[in-house]
Amino acid sequence: MDEEKIVVVGGYVGCGKTSWIYQQIASKEKAFPRCNKKILYLKAGTEQVEIDQKRISIDFPTVKVFGDSQEAYFLNELESADIAYIELGNNFGLRYIDQLLNDLPYYPIAIVPPGCKRCRWHSWAKEVLTGAAMKASINQVETLRIETTGKVICGDKFNDFWNEIICNTYGKVIRAKGIFHLEDGNIIYADFVYGVPCIDFLDLNLASYLHGEPKCFSGLEIVGCSLNQVALQRMIRNLYVTQYNVVDSSSGEYKRSS
Repeated sequence: MDEEKIVVVGGYVGCGKTSWIYQQIASKEKAFPRCNKKILYLKAGTEQVEIDQKRISIDFPTVKVFGDSQEAYFLNELESADIAYIELGNNFGLRYIDQLLNDLPYYPIAIVPPGCKRCRWHSWAKEVLTGAAMKASINQVETLRIETTGKVICGDKFNDFWNEIICNTYGKVIRAKGIFHLEDGNIIYADFVYGVPCIDFLDLNLASYLHGEPKCFSGLEIVGCSLNQVALQRMIRNLYVTQYNVVDSSSGEYKRSS
């Protein structure tokens, strides 16, 4: 098997591993729109809060996406794939990839923050790329994940909540991303990277779900240090629209029951 067929992307949390893979997939989709290339993406270790997996599966419907405990299915598809991307999660290091692929050759890429030299990723990777900056010591960085599947978020309050996150109200934030189901029926993707200009929320290409609890996955992931998990969870609960049994047929929005 050609080693360039399997691309393993490692590096420090919050430096842009997923963003790089997303760009690679997008460029291949654009270059070969009708070639039916079989592309795989595997990312484990996200504790069932599979934001990256969900976004890639939405934006690139032909890509086969795998998450936690799906390694066997990934390996079954590997032989017939044109290219496979494996993103090493926060708690999955080099031992994991060696055990997963056994003796299969692969192409290792590391993404590290600016100024990072001679770290363990340099000795492992064939190519080292400079990613996003980090405003905290690597050893201090933690990841917080909160699943909100089945919950509808108040759109009027969400902007303020997101601004609080990126302005460090709940701790020093390096990276934040999430998928949220708003009360107008839209499902949005929010993304923040420290040192990179903020982008607008993106409407995901999913049908609005306006009856009962949403079935589409939603959740939040924050990378940073000194994160206040209790305050974050409390604030998210305050965003939930808890009574939305009636749908306004004229506007297509949830109406709060009194």
